[in-house]
Amino acid sequence: MSADLIILGAGGSSREILGAAEDINRREPQWRVLGFLDDNPALLGKTVDGLPVLGPLAAAREHTAQLIVGIASWRKPGARRDVVLRLGLPRERYATVIHPSASINSRVTIGVGTAILQNVVITSGSVVGDHVLISQNVTMAHDDAIGDFVTIASAAIITGGVRLRAGCYLGAGCTIMNGVTVNEGALVGIGSVVMIDVPAGVTVSGYPARSIPQMKRS
Repeated sequence: MSADLIILGAGGSSREILGAAEDINRREPQWRVLGFLDDNPALLGKTVDGLPVLGPLAAAREHTAQLIVGIASWRKPGARRDVVLRLGLPRERYATVIHPSASINSRVTIGVGTAILQNVVITSGSVVGDHVLISQNVTMAHDDAIGDFVTIASAAIITGGVRLRAGCYLGAGCTIMNGVTVNEGALVGIGSVVMIDVPAGVTVSGYPARSIPQMKRS
C-alpha cells in the first residue's frame, strides 16, 4: 500500500526527489506523491512536473501525509534546517526516500527526512543523519559520519572516516580525504580536494582546498 507524500519546496532538488519516488514506484508502489508546498506566491495553484503546488510551507501542519524537505542551495545551506525548525513537527512525520539504484551497505544507518538519489554508494559502518540530501553518483567510504541537514552535491567522493558536521554543504565533484572533518555550516567549492579540517562557517575551494573570502550567499 502506498503512503501519501508531500515534498516541501518545488525547486530542482525537490523535483529530483519526486523523480526518485517515481522510480521507486516503478519497482513497487510505495509513495503517492500529492504535490509540493512552496512559499513562492507565483507558484501557488500552478503545477510543477505535473503535480500541484498545494500551498505554502506552513500548510504542512494541515496535512497528514509524510513529508520530505527538498530545499537545497549553496547560497542558503541552512534553509532545510530552518524549515524543519519552523514547522516543529515530530520526526515521524518525515519520510526517507532512497533511489533503487543506490548501493547502501546493510550496516549503514540512515535518519528520517533524508533523500539519497541515483547511483549513490555508501559502504560499511557509515551513519547518515536526519534531513540529509545526497545527490547523484556520490561515493562514501567506510565509517563516515554525516550530520543532520548536510547537503552533498553530485559526484562528490567522501573517503573513509570523514566527519561532516550539521548543515555543511559539499559542492559537486569535490573530494574529502580520509579522516577530515568539515565543520558546521562550512561550504566546500565545486571540484575541491579537502585535505585538512574545515572550520565552522568557512568556505574552501581549490586543490588542495584553501579558505577563500566568504561568497555572497543570498
